[in-house]
Amino acid sequence: MNLHIRTLATLALVALTIGLLSLPQSAAAVSDCKKVEGNLSGGGGSGTITQGGLLNGTTQAIFTSAFTPTPNPNAFSFTDDLTITTDKGVLKTHNVGIFDFATGSFSAIDRIDPNASTGDFAGATGVLYINGKTPDGGATIEAKITGNICFAN
Repeated sequence: MNLHIRTLATLALVALTIGLLSLPQSAAAVSDCKKVEGNLSGGGGSGTITQGGLLNGTTQAIFTSAFTPTPNPNAFSFTDDLTITTDKGVLKTHNVGIFDFATGSFSAIDRIDPNASTGDFAGATGVLYINGKTPDGGATIEAKITGNICFAN
């Protein structure tokens, strides 16, 4: 892939990220927002969130794109959908991430899907952030998950 196409792809990813972060939220949802933070561990697309309060539970990530090159030859972007299953319900997110093969580091911006989430999370909005590392190319991960969930009720 030539430099011009890589630059355009990177700009498109940045524009998409900014667009997702600037989506308006309803006034009702904003009134009941909670900060969340926890530890995510796992591998092979599934995992567990601990020390996360209302996020404690299991996770399942389904990749929705292939790895896309970035201007950094060691870093690739990707998209996936994350399902977090807790005793409070199911929280679904749509994610844009970046993975650095040289360091094993990754980050993702996870936009909550209010229509696909259930239980206490039904109608919820907000953004979660996942930052972590993998020592073995993704077979196992250790990450922090943080963000805000704005409940519909």
